[in-house]
Amino acid sequence: MATPGFPLPLRNALATLACEAFEADDARAALEWLARPAGPPPADAERRLAAVHLVDAGGSTLLAVHAPWDSAIRAHAARALRAAAVHPALTSVPSDDPVGRAIVHAVALWNEGLFFEVHEVLEAVWRRESGDRRQALQGVIQIAVAWHHLAHGNPRGARTLLREGRARLMASPPGTLSLLDCDALVADTEPAASALAGSGAAGPLDAPPLRLRG
Repeated sequence: MATPGFPLPLRNALATLACEAFEADDARAALEWLARPAGPPPADAERRLAAVHLVDAGGSTLLAVHAPWDSAIRAHAARALRAAAVHPALTSVPSDDPVGRAIVHAVALWNEGLFFEVHEVLEAVWRRESGDRRQALQGVIQIAVAWHHLAHGNPRGARTLLREGRARLMASPPGTLSLLDCDALVADTEPAASALAGSGAAGPLDAPPLRLRG
């Protein structure tokens, strides 16, 4: 489920919708239309799509500049919607726990192969953290970006980030990210880290699942 190599503005627009769809109805509506664009988008979806420059204000079709990516956009939007379907699970995470909510989002995005979006949601809370939690969040971000690099043919960048991210997690005290099974992530990424370290290049490497603590 590699993320297509979208042009930067399109990548950022889709990432914004995917990250906000967990808690914003208009972002979910925008993704629903992108996944199944039958007729003009509903008004709330149209406003959201126009805000991220995917359609013109009042428009009913993708901007012409995005048309070559139509099928890839549909597939990407469908994956983002599947990730956003975990929204009910957030009822167990207090609204005043932004790190916990970001982790739930990140797990859902990761398991749909949306690694750039994982980076986006975790970086938003990483910036405000310090100490061990900051280091652990950075480790998860680096591992996610490693798989983003792999999806785009950059094993050298993936090797460096995977090594650094795993080292940060291994150096973090147990339970630093209480909702996330960091030990499983370290263990599950060891085969890929070894494959990349051995040659600097590797064939397709499937990302392991990211897991919440049971």
